Amino acid sequence: MRIRSHIFISVFFATIVPLVALALGASYYSENSYQREIKREIITSLNGMTVEISHELHNSQNLVLGISRAAAVKSFFPILNSVAREENHPSIRLLRRKINRYLEGFQTIIPGEFIIRVLDVDGNTLVKVSHNKTSEAQFESLQGINYVEHQIASSTEIKSLDKLPRDEVSFFTLPHHALKDENNFSNQLLDFAVPLYDQDKWLGTLVVTLSGGQIDHIINNATRLYKGKLLIAENNPDNINRHGLIIYSEDKNLNISQTRSSFVVLPQELSLPLFSESIQSEEGIIQQNGTLIYYSEFYPYPNRLIGWVIATQINEKVISAPFANNRLAIWFFAATALFITLIMTGFAVRKISKPICSLAYQLKSFADGKYEQRANTKQSIAEIQALSSSFNYMADTLVNTQNERDKAQNMVLQDNKLASIGQMAAGIGHEINNPLNNILSYCTLISRTIAKNAADIDTKTLAHLQMDIDSLRNETLRASEIIKGILNFARQMPPQLESFSVKNWLEKSISLVQQTAKSKHIMINLNYSGDDIFEGDQAQLQQVVINLLLNSIQASNDNASININVECNEKQLEVKIQDQGYGISEDVLNKIYDPFFSTKEEGEGTGLGLSISLGIIESHQGSLSITNNSEDMMSMTGTTATLVVPRMHH
Repeated sequence: MRIRSHIFISVFFATIVPLVALALGASYYSENSYQREIKREIITSLNGMTVEISHELHNSQNLVLGISRAAAVKSFFPILNSVAREENHPSIRLLRRKINRYLEGFQTIIPGEFIIRVLDVDGNTLVKVSHNKTSEAQFESLQGINYVEHQIASSTEIKSLDKLPRDEVSFFTLPHHALKDENNFSNQLLDFAVPLYDQDKWLGTLVVTLSGGQIDHIINNATRLYKGKLLIAENNPDNINRHGLIIYSEDKNLNISQTRSSFVVLPQELSLPLFSESIQSEEGIIQQNGTLIYYSEFYPYPNRLIGWVIATQINEKVISAPFANNRLAIWFFAATALFITLIMTGFAVRKISKPICSLAYQLKSFADGKYEQRANTKQSIAEIQALSSSFNYMADTLVNTQNERDKAQNMVLQDNKLASIGQMAAGIGHEINNPLNNILSYCTLISRTIAKNAADIDTKTLAHLQMDIDSLRNETLRASEIIKGILNFARQMPPQLESFSVKNWLEKSISLVQQTAKSKHIMINLNYSGDDIFEGDQAQLQQVVINLLLNSIQASNDNASININVECNEKQLEVKIQDQGYGISEDVLNKIYDPFFSTKEEGEGTGLGLSISLGIIESHQGSLSITNNSEDMMSMTGTTATLVVPRMHH
């Protein structure tokens, strides 16, 4: 991916995306707050409407109860009592006209259409008054009693009428509505029924059927918020015929008092979510097909678990339209910002790409081996200037690291060389050691033979023979010592860790070379600081110190001094041995750890001392270095041998 794309993506996701996300988030948050306020407002309006409807139904309930207690109705009790005994009362026509006139007077009280019935104990209609109309009794029974309507109530329904509570208005659906002359009368509302009692005897039932015109008037005059369309449905799961019945629907042009030939129910895709939500909460909101339905449920009939769900259906766009326009403006802003970002990215790329391409060329040149390549740090952009400085720092560091790597590689080669020579030396040592032992044995046998035959050999010859045998023995012993050193170099046993006193260890090591130092009048000075207890292989470390001290003594002039500076702390043990000799040339410094390499005269050393010492220090995971003293170190020449041994754990 090119830098232009990177800059564009970075700017886009760093500025445009957060701003657009923030603006959209604020828009959706405002819309949610607005919708919550709308919900509260609409639900309040619906609840106000339910209060008015409940109040109207309560007034109708009190009116029906008042009718049942009227004197005109009670004057009809003798007729009901005679009918209950299956007798024909002689004044039935007179009393029937009286109660009909009384009930007709309610046309000015009860608005809209209505039906008032007086039923006997068998459910027969003795009196029926509808709005502006009195029904004649034209159906004669076997007992000679004339009824307004046929007996159509079943025994179960008659028992239900008998069990209605006294002095209360009950609600149910009267079976008389199935008659042909009532097919043109709607019955979305339940019938209001009051049992008629003479003292403790049930004589019949007063039933009032209201058309609901006054409730229509309340609903029609209610405020329609946000162009909502009102809907009222009956939630009556115990009656499958009325469950989901549309009481009122502005969308379908249905009202309560409207003439209907059959029940009209809600479609299942609306009734299921609406009634399911109403079970969870009596008021709320559901969303369906782009329509927001705010609902509130109430119970219009006391003592009946029949609910009316009153709802208003509002097109979702009516509420979301202002916010949708805002979001379109936000997307337009995002597109404009995107276009401007593309233009600004082009300018930025021209300012940045040129120095970066130059730096890339310098990097490639450096990788091709032109280590003197360095970047120009005078840049107008601070970041590119820092990048150029970092490149120069990297180049310097790589050059230094390469030098150190070469040095480390030489050390690895040295270690490999030591290991290879050690293996070879071990094999040669074992092979040569046996013949040397045989030579010593033969020298002993020859000496014994000469001693036995000394009488037969003249004195001068005997002296020469003995001198030659002693020379042979001495040279053999010297060769054996060389072989012993070779075997020790090859073996290099792992260190045996033990705690020891550093001060005592140093004093003992110095005492072992003190006699050699005195022979050249050399003073050994010890400067010690730090802890006194250290863990390591005391014998092996002592061998290293003694070897370094002997080398310093041999390299020093007479009457010189050797300084030993020792520091022991919680991390390591550091020993510096500084002499005042002639120093070591650079070409010799690269060879001092090679086995069998020695600057001493022939016969004075095997050239294994520093090799063995290096192996011991490395087995302790430490380091051994020998450097020439610089001229500013107390105006002394010579060398300084430094061994560092870290604290080891079992």
